[in-house]
Amino acid sequence: METKLLLDFSPIKGYRIGYAPVGKPYMSVICYQIDELLIDTGPANSRRALMGLLDPKTISRICLTHYHEDHAGNAAYLSKHHNIPVYGHALTAEILKKPVKLKPYEKYIWGNLETIDIHPLGDSVKTENYRFTLIHTPGHSDDHIVYWEKNQGWLFSGDMYLGSRIKYFRADESISQTIDSLKKITSLQFDKLFCGHNPKLEQPHEAIQRKIDHLENIIGNVQYLYTQGKSHKEILQELVRGRESWLVKIVSMGDVSYKNMVLSAIKDIEQKSSA
Repeated sequence: METKLLLDFSPIKGYRIGYAPVGKPYMSVICYQIDELLIDTGPANSRRALMGLLDPKTISRICLTHYHEDHAGNAAYLSKHHNIPVYGHALTAEILKKPVKLKPYEKYIWGNLETIDIHPLGDSVKTENYRFTLIHTPGHSDDHIVYWEKNQGWLFSGDMYLGSRIKYFRADESISQTIDSLKKITSLQFDKLFCGHNPKLEQPHEAIQRKIDHLENIIGNVQYLYTQGKSHKEILQELVRGRESWLVKIVSMGDVSYKNMVLSAIKDIEQKSSA
């Protein structure tokens, strides 16, 4: 079942799309159109929903926040079938020029991710009426970038925000890099946060700071137990118990979990202690 919803953030359009074999989609994705620019493309298995909202003739460029299948899943299709060039970070271009091996749950929830030639971006992107500064924000993925329109107070944040008290990390995410990138974002002036899943149009800085506090609290708890001489197993037992979703863990085969946040904190602490 595909779902679609047109969001009016005048002068910005948001295309909220999602897919589930049965019932309501577990998570929807929002693609944003500003003038002739489309930021992100949504997952491949929601393509019909996207095309039911989007007029490709009004798009001259696609800019990606990162390579993940729920954000870049329709980039190759729009490029091949509608002749729309796709842009992204140099790392995104490097990743997507080769086949990305998706895990079974990623294919099931989001669909396939095709290879594509992406044009690496410079420091900014201009549309007819606006100018976006690009900021590299690794943590969620190494190639992640956000798009900041200083004059309008807009920040298109991809997956950097998601929520103030997130419960899950992918296995390849870095908690320390995420915190550093979030702090970089809080130094910018904006009053509207256009997240790829959960936009915050009021008090976005406060929402981001709550996420920083949440992640730093996890690191602080790990640090305390680590200095007490606790083993990895003991730290995980104390901090993860009762916080895991067994359904998410089973479906993702452990690739998405609260445990991954704790493991990332342990890894960062050990690296610092051995430096």
